[in-house]
Amino acid sequence: MKKIIYSALTATIFALTLASCGSTAPAPAPAEPVVEEPAPAPAPDPVPVVEETPEEVLEEEPEVQEEVAPQPEVSVEDKEYERSTTNVAVTKETFVEDKTRILQIIEDLAIYMKNGDFKGWTSYLAPESYSYWTKKPNLSKASQRLPKKGLRLNTIEDYFKFVFIPARRGRSVDEIRYDTETEVNVVQVDADKDIVYYTFTKINGKWKLTLPKNPD
Repeated sequence: MKKIIYSALTATIFALTLASCGSTAPAPAPAEPVVEEPAPAPAPDPVPVVEETPEEVLEEEPEVQEEVAPQPEVSVEDKEYERSTTNVAVTKETFVEDKTRILQIIEDLAIYMKNGDFKGWTSYLAPESYSYWTKKPNLSKASQRLPKKGLRLNTIEDYFKFVFIPARRGRSVDEIRYDTETEVNVVQVDADKDIVYYTFTKINGKWKLTLPKNPD
């Protein structure tokens, strides 16, 4: 009996062993290596945005230019008037009157010089000049300055013929220049230089010819 139980038990264990061997699951395949992806780099910190305050722009005021009134063109007559009256305050009307009268006298003197009219010449001569050139010492001194040696001035008429006429023959005068309100030089304008050929002095309201004296 004991053998049967043992045999049956043995058979049972053998059968169980076979069963367990037949149902054993195959060993699992080796797992593939896991490749870890690199962690993403951390995002950079955001740059703070600084809001700039716009500069204040000053609006320029438009430049206001003053309108300059055009200057009136100065006439030739006005320019001469200004040149002639530098030393005195003479109205333009007086200037025109004086110049007109003096130039008329010079035209008369030109005729007297051409004709050798001593009497006509002396009619315009200032009394002081007449007196000065009638004196022998003054005539003698003037003789020494004559370009023609040996020529002597004995009378005022000699002065008229040998001094006054040669110095002014063929000369033309352009303008007058006031020294004072009663003393005027009549000049020929040569570039920027005035050459004096006549001098007049107003005596008792009339213009009289004044002759230059001997230099000291």
